[in-house]
Amino acid sequence: MTRGNRFVRGAAVLAGAGLVSKVLGSVYTIFLQNIIGDRGLGLYQMAYPIYATLVILATAGLPVAVSKFVAERAAVDDAAGASRVFRVSAAIMGAIGAAGFCLLFFGAERYAAFVGNPDAALALRAVAPAMLLVPVMSVARGYFQGFQEMMPTAASQVAEQTVRVITIISLSWWMMVQWHSPEWAAAGAAFGAVTGALAGCAVLWRDMTRGPMIWRWGSRGDSGLDSGWGKEMVLYALPVSLGALAVPLINNVDALTVVNSLKAAGLSSGVATEMFGWLSGRAFKLMILPATFAGAVAVALLPSLTSAMTRRDLKAANHQVELGLRLTLWLSLPASIGLILLAAPVDRMLFRDTSGLAAIQITSLAMVFSSLQVTASSILQSVGRPWAPVWHLAVAVAAKGILNVLWVPRWGIEGAAAATVVAYAVAALLNIVTVMSSTGLVLHVRQLFWRPLVASIGMAAVVALVLQTLGGETGANRWESAMVALSAVVLGGIAYFVLLLIVGGFSRGELESLPRVGPVLARVGTRFGWLK
Repeated sequence: MTRGNRFVRGAAVLAGAGLVSKVLGSVYTIFLQNIIGDRGLGLYQMAYPIYATLVILATAGLPVAVSKFVAERAAVDDAAGASRVFRVSAAIMGAIGAAGFCLLFFGAERYAAFVGNPDAALALRAVAPAMLLVPVMSVARGYFQGFQEMMPTAASQVAEQTVRVITIISLSWWMMVQWHSPEWAAAGAAFGAVTGALAGCAVLWRDMTRGPMIWRWGSRGDSGLDSGWGKEMVLYALPVSLGALAVPLINNVDALTVVNSLKAAGLSSGVATEMFGWLSGRAFKLMILPATFAGAVAVALLPSLTSAMTRRDLKAANHQVELGLRLTLWLSLPASIGLILLAAPVDRMLFRDTSGLAAIQITSLAMVFSSLQVTASSILQSVGRPWAPVWHLAVAVAAKGILNVLWVPRWGIEGAAAATVVAYAVAALLNIVTVMSSTGLVLHVRQLFWRPLVASIGMAAVVALVLQTLGGETGANRWESAMVALSAVVLGGIAYFVLLLIVGGFSRGELESLPRVGPVLARVGTRFGWLK
């Protein structure tokens, strides 16, 4: 298998794990909103963004640096150097995680009061112990990824999310039954991050201590690392950590401004918190699904592109840059168009009503931009421009904050949703322009954008036909909405994939590299004359 196709395979494995995790996330969102209500969901969402921010600060930079440095060592067959990178990084991340736990646990009441509702402090304290586990777990994932071994990361992600969802549903339900308290139920849901992290760590430890990886992480011989590698890795990790803050920072802008702006406009604290739950617990949860797939592309792309750059194979590097952007558009463009059309039945299916309909439709427009921002950031980090996404993110967050202040008092949560679209568009476009100037890449518009757009338009026609036939716009029954939404997703997805084959979106090698189903699909495509 070529290196480019190995990258596609790794991205497909991680995207599959991301899909499973997101499906599980959708399941828990349905049950959680039904169990603790919109107010409880709002309290949970007030606590989670700051935890996510701390996790990103603790885990985004150094583990990505571990993946990059391990990939460099693997490219020159330096197992001892890779092992040393892992051991030192794990010790550093353990200390950072302990500091994050103290900050989150002991500062819970002050932060909860700052965001507008002191009742969120219980959820903040409940999620704090996860900081002791997640940073070290992320280093182990980065180590495996550096060797382009994506399966341990995928398995640990599924295990982590499965146990997390079970904990969220069971603990929130039990606390509502025992105390009828949305505050305690939100805390029980937040504690799922802790049990999920324990499960993820267990899976990674199993993979780390068996099979061919044993000699790699246990190797302690002479390494090819130079004396300044530690400083170089830290200097690389810092901008990566800051650049990965796009999602939590934009979430925190909403957490800090939306409820307070709505209260200043005359709404009560309870109503404002409930509306914030519509925005963050409904619209944003659905919007970030394609970004999860883009994250899989980015994770698989970084060690592959780093290896090509280490070998000074610029032709392979440019091919992988374009392939990464192409995969991102393949996944995000149809998802954006599909959710705009299916917002009503999806909202009813997941949340029983259409209170978040307008916010969902608006934030759907951000799907493409948020996904491209993730992939382009990874490319810039791989080619030695890790600070560029940081400056672009700063511009985007500033735009988000200004627009929230201007638009939320006038248009409510729909104004915040529109500001999110603008913020991600700014970050994505700045990143892509910098990628082109840094790599000399000339984007092929037909291959990159035009073909998935044509396939997405065809998919939209199929989805619209399903809605018209099954009455998805008017049916008020939750299970009928589920039937409409799922039917449209399945039929629209099949139509999109077939149309993408017909217009030449895939090469034979790219399709064959997909795990399990790829060779079968390649044979079908060849039989019908759709593949080159």
